[in-house]
Amino acid sequence: MIRNTLICLEIIAMAALQRLINRAQTGTPIVLDGANGSELERLGARMDQNLWCACALVDSPELVQKVHQRYMDAGANVITTNSFSATREAMSRNGLGRKFEAWNRLSVRLALEERDKSSRSEEICIAGSVSSYGRFDELDSEAQIDHFRAQASVLVDEGVDLVVLESLGSSVRTVKSMISATRDLRVPVWVSISCTLDRETSVVMFGIEESSMDEKSSQACAPFSEAIRDIMSVGGSAILMMHSLLSVTTEAVEILRASYDGLVGAYPNAGYYKEPNWVFEDHVSPDEYVAQAQRWIEAGATIVGGCCGIGVEHIRRLADSLKNEL
Repeated sequence: MIRNTLICLEIIAMAALQRLINRAQTGTPIVLDGANGSELERLGARMDQNLWCACALVDSPELVQKVHQRYMDAGANVITTNSFSATREAMSRNGLGRKFEAWNRLSVRLALEERDKSSRSEEICIAGSVSSYGRFDELDSEAQIDHFRAQASVLVDEGVDLVVLESLGSSVRTVKSMISATRDLRVPVWVSISCTLDRETSVVMFGIEESSMDEKSSQACAPFSEAIRDIMSVGGSAILMMHSLLSVTTEAVEILRASYDGLVGAYPNAGYYKEPNWVFEDHVSPDEYVAQAQRWIEAGATIVGGCCGIGVEHIRRLADSLKNEL
């Protein structure tokens, strides 16, 4: 009986995801949630020096669920598990490797439990965040693949509907390892990469710059279009720009659209990270965020949401604006 129930729930979730994808392909964008970490910080969750917001899974699971519930109530179609900083590499290096599987399974259960309570449950999908949080660029490709596959396998086994590879600031090699580790799983894989504007040439580059107010310099690694084509030659069901400046997002989406013929998305940030907290600078109002998001959609984005600093009210305003357009 339990097995039959689980199979039915999996079929329902797959159908919900396919409906969202079908809608996106016909012009109705998928609304991704906003940040987990900075929203947890807003609610008072402890941010850890080494594992950032992952510790909230055990310190404050009720706050993790509250964040998920608020995004669901706001109208998000895709809810992301709070597993970004719960990678095996980071947890092992900080003496918590033995808890890696339990924490990642818990991240899925907390999201699924909130979805089950939601009146919108049949139109909500759960995305398992597989990230490069840690020192992945220091590992060889084989070790990287092993770590990424370990996290993805746990999240999929626990019941996520898709996997989102959050490669924030990683090298092209590392992103390709993430895809190689997950491309044979039984769920869609969305690939998220960051970008920046080269300060000398004003060309959009694969790299990272969180905020013009951040004391750290921009890190530009390769032309954005070249990186996209190289990365997506390995696999993936969608390509998204994540955790990048709002000011570069429209042009980044245009490049994504020109370089890849599948689903394209954007979820930029506002502010920057200063261990272990998020600095809420470069604030953007929900109305301004929606005005900019409309430009991303016009440029070809079919998945739209927010990263760090973009919260529940931004997503609520976005979902409402898209609903009013239907």
